[in-house]
Amino acid sequence: MAKAESNIETKPDSQDMNDPVLSMLGVGKHLWKHETGDKFVERLRSEDLMPPPFNHGQGSPAESAAESVWRRIENHQGEEFKTATRLPFTYAVEGAGIWFFRNGRRINRKLTRNQVEKAMRVVP
Repeated sequence: MAKAESNIETKPDSQDMNDPVLSMLGVGKHLWKHETGDKFVERLRSEDLMPPPFNHGQGSPAESAAESVWRRIENHQGEEFKTATRLPFTYAVEGAGIWFFRNGRRINRKLTRNQVEKAMRVVP
């Protein structure tokens, strides 16, 4: 079933303004200005509870380091790496998670961005 898109903004009728639910039409529209509802749900399901990049302000060095590391992880996806036992593997970033591949087949274990950030907090 195709999803219908509409750019038409509906305004409540004057009689609908008495309805407390209908009077809230359009309230909170600014909340979805930078991130669609689908992306928000994807972020929640991927265990990335960090706000999207547009909300980041001048944060602590640890926050900027985490963002920098994640950007490097994204930039090197698809490249071949070797495990400690010299087995080749690649990875792909999907949302806020990393999927690993060996011999072209996905390993059924995802590493989330939260897990990466948690590991970074214990690195000297």
